[in-house]
Amino acid sequence: MTGESVRARDILPYNLRSLQTIPSLAIRPKGMIALDEHIISKTGKEIEGVDYFYSTTHNKEILGLSMITTHYYGGPFEYPLDCLLYRRPQELEKRHHSERYVPKNDLARQLIQEYHAIGFPCKTWVMDSYFMTKENVKLLSSLGYFYVSKIKRNWVVTYQRKRWKVEELYGDIAESEFEHVEVTNPKTKEKRHYLMAHWDVFVPKIGVQRVLFLREVMRDSSGKSAPKYKKEWTGLVSNMLNEHPKGIIQAYLKRWTIETRYRDESQELHLKGCIFRNIEGQYCFITLLFLAYRLLTWAAHLGLLSSYHPDADTLGKNRAAFRLFHEEIFGAWITSLKEECKACKIGRVISR
Repeated sequence: MTGESVRARDILPYNLRSLQTIPSLAIRPKGMIALDEHIISKTGKEIEGVDYFYSTTHNKEILGLSMITTHYYGGPFEYPLDCLLYRRPQELEKRHHSERYVPKNDLARQLIQEYHAIGFPCKTWVMDSYFMTKENVKLLSSLGYFYVSKIKRNWVVTYQRKRWKVEELYGDIAESEFEHVEVTNPKTKEKRHYLMAHWDVFVPKIGVQRVLFLREVMRDSSGKSAPKYKKEWTGLVSNMLNEHPKGIIQAYLKRWTIETRYRDESQELHLKGCIFRNIEGQYCFITLLFLAYRLLTWAAHLGLLSSYHPDADTLGKNRAAFRLFHEEIFGAWITSLKEECKACKIGRVISR
């Protein structure tokens, strides 16, 4: 542990275990775990943990809190799993807590180990290239997990007894080696088209890996393809050597579900709204927010909200339906309480 917020963070795995007693919401073997970083924007520089971090959403450095987090996607439902807050050395030094510094990827491995300790059946992890370190994937492999990630273009790999940088390997692929694949986004059902080549290569310290080189294309009604982005390509890497390349691409597309989670948490659950100035307060706020997300998922999946919003298929609609549900249940309870307490002092207070 990082030595901070142990009690607040203990609530999340306890609640997660409780969710597993509901078969329709339990984590499934065919699901996916996303590992990612999100910068929660802040305005106050004196808040513990706050510093300037690069945000891929804003494409620049912003003042915020760095949250390393995991997310489960299981098809019909999804929910946040856990998080740790990363603190920069200079921010800790300013507060005379340099000894609390933990590197970002150490926090990632802590989340992996804590997930593994609970014993969930889902074995597939997806992440971006920042978390695709040899130390991280060695841990994942040693625990029996599969992974899919973007690959760093400067990684050196061995293919056909020759050492290549990944970007050099891509440049050596003949056009005839690319094949067309159509992939359906499992969440949005949007169809995407790629020109894809894949090779199995050797990577020092982690062994044989499958590398996919992808160029997204657009298809017209006649079936002809045109590049969607000029000269743009993506490299994926995975230890899923027995999986069809199309399955690896589909697995990676599920990583986007953690991005839509951030959007929903910001718009519907006010992720940026914590006013506590200490790190413990930040952990408590995020814990309550994760629990609220899971509560809405639970209520919607069990059909408790269907009569209030029949097409509640987003977190925002679930939140609106839950508010109506709560008002009705609370109103019925108050009415009942008034009846039971007509002759007591509490009854007179309730009636006001």
